[in-house]
Amino acid sequence: MVNATIAVLPPGTHELVLKEIDLPEPGPFEVLVEQISFGVCHSQLDRIFDPTRPDAMLLGHESIARVLAVGESVDYVRPGDQVFTTWIPRTPELGRPPIPSTLTFPDGTVAKTHNTFTWGTHSLIDEQWVVKVPDGGADPDLGSIIGCALMTGAGAVMNSAALKPGQSVAVWGVGGVGLCSIRAASVLGAETIVAVDVNDEKLALAIEFGATHGVNARTTDAVAEIRALTPHSDGTAGVDVGIDCTGIGANIPTSLAAVRPGVSGAGTRGGTDVLVGIPRKPFELDSFDLLRGEKSLAGSVGGSTQPERDFATFVDWSRQGLFDAGRLVTDRYALDEINDAVDALHHGRVTGRAVVDMTGAGSRAR
Repeated sequence: MVNATIAVLPPGTHELVLKEIDLPEPGPFEVLVEQISFGVCHSQLDRIFDPTRPDAMLLGHESIARVLAVGESVDYVRPGDQVFTTWIPRTPELGRPPIPSTLTFPDGTVAKTHNTFTWGTHSLIDEQWVVKVPDGGADPDLGSIIGCALMTGAGAVMNSAALKPGQSVAVWGVGGVGLCSIRAASVLGAETIVAVDVNDEKLALAIEFGATHGVNARTTDAVAEIRALTPHSDGTAGVDVGIDCTGIGANIPTSLAAVRPGVSGAGTRGGTDVLVGIPRKPFELDSFDLLRGEKSLAGSVGGSTQPERDFATFVDWSRQGLFDAGRLVTDRYALDEINDAVDALHHGRVTGRAVVDMTGAGSRAR
């Protein structure tokens, strides 16, 4: 039994509360982990500000942690192992759906999850939500963002779009996930990488991450600018791949418009716009642009990532100096500052990624 402090979101409020609980021994397929560092993801705002939420919730779905105990049916990890936690099951081959976590606190509060949780000192979770860190360990900054921001942004480029060397890409919305898309496009050999945002500070950081151009959609016609940057020998213009990280439904026809059209009669299909951000409302699409341009609109959940396979690639990028997680992490908090982290993210004050450092180092050092 381990005494833990867990951030709980009660129903009817936007404020997280820290609660203590004695976590029991893991069930047959569970692992008990001690958190080292975890990310504060924008998608969690959907849970926090959902007015229909009836239950208390446990939040967070990306971290680096240390295994303390495992259930009797767990043979993938053992106590002492360092692991990444994530919200996509680590492999599709286990044949057993993972079980979402639920905790009952001493005051009777029953808090639920959609899958896993990381916002606290410890987590008791299904073993499918953990991925072993490769031999040699991993930097805490990398571990805190690999399980969502990196796999979602980089995976969308690597897996969902299958970007090829020499192709062009536009990334719409260059927060933490978008910056990971830009870096992946650079690592994979894209020739032209256009970052699109309404924040010049974020666009400047995108250039550091490998964008060849930055376009402020608030001050210029972004589609026209992208087309001017990406002419093709067949007379068309536009990027081969669009990565829409905005989660704004009204932006999707715009990001699709910036994708190159195909050439009728030449057997050349248009480019692909990959939808990464989660639209909060239904959206309308320019079906004529989609059809006549023979373009494709693809959804991407978690970057179409298989964590057990792809996380090793991302660790290699970090070890080779191809991905600087420390530069992506722009905001650091302690656990008792979790509401400050949420507020900063909600009001657009986080340039890259916010993390909570459980080691006590770097609290609020931003």
